Amino acid sequence: MMPAGRGRQCESCSWEKSFKRRVSLNVESFEHSHTRQLFSEFCQWLQAHMGAHKAALRLKRYLPFFTYVESVPIGIPSYISLLEHFNADGIRRMQVPMLWLKEGYGVEADSAMREEHSEKRRINELILSVPKGVAASALIGYRAYLSSKLAAGSTTLRSVRLSLGAAKGLLATASSSLDKLPTQKTLTTYLTQTPGQKAGAQGFISYLNRAHDSNLQMAVNDRSVSRARKVKLEKELDAMILQPDEGDAFVRTWIKTALMFFHDVARVNKKALVFDSLVLQGRDGFNVRLQTGDYWVPAPTASLRV
Repeated sequence: MMPAGRGRQCESCSWEKSFKRRVSLNVESFEHSHTRQLFSEFCQWLQAHMGAHKAALRLKRYLPFFTYVESVPIGIPSYISLLEHFNADGIRRMQVPMLWLKEGYGVEADSAMREEHSEKRRINELILSVPKGVAASALIGYRAYLSSKLAAGSTTLRSVRLSLGAAKGLLATASSSLDKLPTQKTLTTYLTQTPGQKAGAQGFISYLNRAHDSNLQMAVNDRSVSRARKVKLEKELDAMILQPDEGDAFVRTWIKTALMFFHDVARVNKKALVFDSLVLQGRDGFNVRLQTGDYWVPAPTASLRV
């Protein structure tokens, strides 16, 4: 039966006509004949893969892809050129034309190249996030040093990014406006509050000592680190008490943090926790089984303020 209002034209015929009209309008927007040819090929492929209805509705989102093709020399764009233009996130939004390129012209995505490009973009964003000044100059110099190590094959791009991230964290401790170099006091504060970043920051400290005639020492008092860790865990527990939740993820996070605070457990895999509810001396809590033994931690109740 023909839908009302369509006369003699069926719905699929109507969408096919609409799709062809949109193709005709858009193909004329391209100046170069090779772009018009590629766009026409893509549209035929698109209709064959998803039908005229979906193809007509989605065609507009793929136009930026062919606008870029129009801007490059005659030929099929390489994966690296597409990656440089759209970046990794943009490439993911262009999965359909990328599939067409793969099927029709053998242009394959390269996951290693995509990851490398993403790392470089993150590094550039990190550098640009620090305002011009002495701290930015030090960070840029450190990047140059790390880049020389990368060229020599003695480090990886990911390690470069992580090292620069640790360096920026140290600079942020030295000055919230990121306009000062660290002093021994701010370095000690940083290492005390974030002991896990010691290895990451060590390279930057060595660089500052060489390039800026600093005399910064990495030594930090273990007791101070332990005290800072306790304070941090205490704040996390207090925050959870003020905003309790009965969900499994919340309970596991609470137990993990409580084990670290009350029993000095160094590391806890909250996903692997085995525990039961247990009332001890009239207080609600949990009995937790670890490889090192059984531990009891209190439940997150309003009466408990650590």
